[in-house]
Order: sequence, then C-alpha cells, then structure tokens
Amino acid sequence: MIRTFNEQIEAFWRSAKGKSSQKLREELDELLAQRPAGDAVVLFEQASLHDYLGEEAQAVEPYRAAIATGLDPEKLDEARIQLASTLRNLGETGQAVQLLQLIQASSHVYRDAQAFLALALHDAGDHQEALRVALQTLAPTLSLYGRPVHDYAKELAGTI
Repeated sequence: MIRTFNEQIEAFWRSAKGKSSQKLREELDELLAQRPAGDAVVLFEQASLHDYLGEEAQAVEPYRAAIATGLDPEKLDEARIQLASTLRNLGETGQAVQLLQLIQASSHVYRDAQAFLALALHDAGDHQEALRVALQTLAPTLSLYGRPVHDYAKELAGTI
C-alpha cells in the first residue's frame, strides 16, 4: 500500500511513543529524505522531534526557519503554536504571546492556540487576561452556562 508523505509522517508520530531518540531520529531522517533539504516541512518536522525529545532550545531555529520558508496555512498555525509553546517553556513568554495572537479565529487550531495563549499570559503575569482568554474560549462549548461564562469573560476584559 502506497501512502502519501503526510500519511507516513502521521504514522511516524503515532508510533513514536516508547522508541529511543536514536530510532526516532533515524526513522524521521529516512522519511524526510523524500523532500528537499531546507524544505519548510522538513524543518517543521525536525523542530517537532527536538520538542518531542525535550530539546526545546534546539527546536527554536528550525521552527523559525520553517515559518519563514513558507508552510501551508494549516501547518503554519501548528508551527506557530509549537514554537510559542517552546518559547514559553524557555521563558520567552512575550514572544510566545505575540506568535499566538497571529492565529486567526478561522484557523482549525484557533481554540488550541487560545489554550496556549492563556498559559503564556499566565506565565507572563497577566493572570486576569489569561483567565479571560480561557473562559472566552471555553464558553461556547458549555452546555448550560455558556452565556454567563461569556459575560464573565467580557467583564474581566472591562467590556461589560
């Protein structure tokens, strides 16, 4: 069965748990050899592996290069979230907030970005805004109390 590159990458990540870092690097390198060196997807996947292995400092530059090189819009927002999370873990909360604020409400990962934005705002000391973002994002998913939670979020923002 012939699988697309994206399907192969998805399979790689699904099977990653429990493998040694050496094995993961070898498998990913083999998959990425199908694409040109310096390709945005190659850079993104390399950065993702660094993150997965707890090598956050090594993930930053490949993420930035992938974003600058030109990912498709779907992967671009994923890369922004992952880079922002990495930057947050490295103490660069201001940069993390800026990146996450670039993700538009129309993005397939907007709610995910809002969760990471709330974390980054909290780490930056802006606890009220972090809570507002979290509540504003959560409100539409609530079955009974969505409207009052939304109103409380607006109150935190001073817009009620």
